[in-house]
Amino acid sequence: MKHILLLLGLSVACAASAQPMLSSEQPSAQPSAPQSEVNRGSAALNASDLFAQYQPSIYQIRVINQATGQKTSIGSGFVVGDGSLLATNYHVVSDAVQKENHSLRYVDHEDNEGKLTLLGVDVVHDLAIVKAEDSLGKPFEFAPIPAQGAALYALGNPHDLGFIIIDGINNGLLKKSAQARILFSGSLNGGMSGGPTLNARGDVVGVNVAFLSQGNDISFVIPAEHVEALMAQVDTGKQDVNAAIAAQLAADNQRYFVPHLDEQWENTVIGAFRVPLSMSDDVRCWDSSPTPDVDDLLGMESVTCYNDRSTFISNDVTLGQFGYAYTHFYAREPLWPLRFYRLYSRYYSLNTQRRPQRDFDDISCEADFVRIADSLFKTTLCRQPSKQFIHEGEAVEDMRLIAAKIGDSQQGFSIEIALNGVQSSLGKQVMTHMLQQIQREQD
Repeated sequence: MKHILLLLGLSVACAASAQPMLSSEQPSAQPSAPQSEVNRGSAALNASDLFAQYQPSIYQIRVINQATGQKTSIGSGFVVGDGSLLATNYHVVSDAVQKENHSLRYVDHEDNEGKLTLLGVDVVHDLAIVKAEDSLGKPFEFAPIPAQGAALYALGNPHDLGFIIIDGINNGLLKKSAQARILFSGSLNGGMSGGPTLNARGDVVGVNVAFLSQGNDISFVIPAEHVEALMAQVDTGKQDVNAAIAAQLAADNQRYFVPHLDEQWENTVIGAFRVPLSMSDDVRCWDSSPTPDVDDLLGMESVTCYNDRSTFISNDVTLGQFGYAYTHFYAREPLWPLRFYRLYSRYYSLNTQRRPQRDFDDISCEADFVRIADSLFKTTLCRQPSKQFIHEGEAVEDMRLIAAKIGDSQQGFSIEIALNGVQSSLGKQVMTHMLQQIQREQD
């Protein structure tokens, strides 16, 4: 049986596919669009107009390792605000935030270079604002998301091959997702992150961020309103970036979990227990029961749930994942109690997936015996707090809980819960609320 902790990776597959590798290039963004209202494919918004009007306002952003003088990653940015600012994705500039002795530079379409300063980030929406010492050109205007079915135009620089334009359709905001994303039916490519997505008038309605590697013409765009919100924040002064990230993570955790702590979740019966399933629309639950071989003495019926939420921090760290699993164990034929216990106890383990020590403290675990649904369970809770992201005295941390029912000679039941990047007090509230919803079914 695969543990829930291994399955957490499934919830970030789409996001991970959008994060550029160090050898990949990231996209650019394009300013000001045509002034007239046009239909998709009309002559008023053709490739020649776009190239002429927008290419000068698109910049490549490079992260430079000062020890070697070479770039570690590249991406794109587009002019906003007073003309000296570039908007881009946080993951484009993350090396400069999370690694020592790394700096930011821009390159324009004529290969002129300049220094950039990071003003602020929004890791929840994968956005950043950087500032040049001089004016970079005419800034883009922003607009609301158009109606579903409207034409959209994504601009960028895939794989550092040159400026391209991708046309597609707005399919509206993602449903059943914890992340604010526009579903764009156009083929974004690696390297287009950070580029703008334009409406038919040439206004920015979003920022290219990701594409689904397993499908064609399925891409994702961050709504422009979040860029405007970040710009309003940096107007008040340069951020303390790590403090800002900690506050953003804490606030997003509160937004995500707290409304569901007074609710009864959807539930189902597994073995002898009624258990909570989906906390919210972004949590998917699947049968994960292994098929026993003919000589297996232990049978298992299992359900695994995991969310669609992942916040990129660095190439080594993503946060926000939430997953849990329930498993009913039973002897497929009568067994001596000691033999059943030995087979059952093999599954009492936590895959803690140790974080980099530069970012997280050591893992600490505590064991206990608790009553759940009037049954005795052995539990182990493990925690690994962040060294960097501490808000109001409380670090975000990874939390893992396993609980296994004890006392039966021919059957057992286990509960596994995993949270990444949550405040300890809030994580314990989530776990407690889940366990309090579990009920023993009548035998």
